[in-house]
Amino acid sequence: MPVPVLPLDSYGVSAEQQAVLDRAVDKLAGTCMKAKGYTWPARLERLGEARSANERRYGVTDPEAVRVYGYQLAPPPGVTPGQLAEEARLEKKRKTLMTDEVTEAYTGRAGTTKGTSRTGGCRGEALKQLGLPPQGDALDAVDLAQQQGWQRTEADSRAKAANARWSACMKKAGHPYANPHAAAGDPAWWTKGAGDMAARNKTKAREIATAVADVECKQQVDYVAVWQSVETTYQNKIITANEKELGEVRQMWRDALRKAALVLR
Repeated sequence: MPVPVLPLDSYGVSAEQQAVLDRAVDKLAGTCMKAKGYTWPARLERLGEARSANERRYGVTDPEAVRVYGYQLAPPPGVTPGQLAEEARLEKKRKTLMTDEVTEAYTGRAGTTKGTSRTGGCRGEALKQLGLPPQGDALDAVDLAQQQGWQRTEADSRAKAANARWSACMKKAGHPYANPHAAAGDPAWWTKGAGDMAARNKTKAREIATAVADVECKQQVDYVAVWQSVETTYQNKIITANEKELGEVRQMWRDALRKAALVLR
């Protein structure tokens, strides 16, 4: 099933564009760190294609993926389990290089504290050079619009009716959940290391059966189409009412991408 596309998507950045910004931040912050006498361990090269933020906006939808992974995130196409294991090993090694002293220089705060940063460290300086707000700042107009649109969608009678139809379908299949997010968020799927191998295998089998039924029920009740239609309507209304503020955020991202392209030349 295609990844949903919504009106507010055009006011932010795609996963690929975010990757470009990340590379520019890394380069700028790396220069700053070097000037301070530190080296920030470079992030690993991403495996496969970047994932859209909307991929699971309405829960799992890929009938093939859920038969293998249940509610767990499937690896990108073409990426093997061995590559994922190697990536995890390298990332663990990378984190051992992030000492408190190095982390404080990079972020502006000690690595294990919750204190706020006055400068944002080298990362904050890099973001500033791209015209982007420091990480952790207040939500911008697009973030707030996304939240508002989602809240209105959840409260809409059409979306509630789709939840009810999906829930009835799931109950008939032996999986009583009120909505897709309740099914995906069942703690049983996310508890690691509990019980013996037989118990874990039984839980995994139940997770896969639930996820398969989840996708099938979504298809039967046209769940994604209903929710996408309702949310699209609300997002368009929000865009009309907040055109100036949203346009300013979109321009910020465009300017940042232009600057990032120059940094990465």
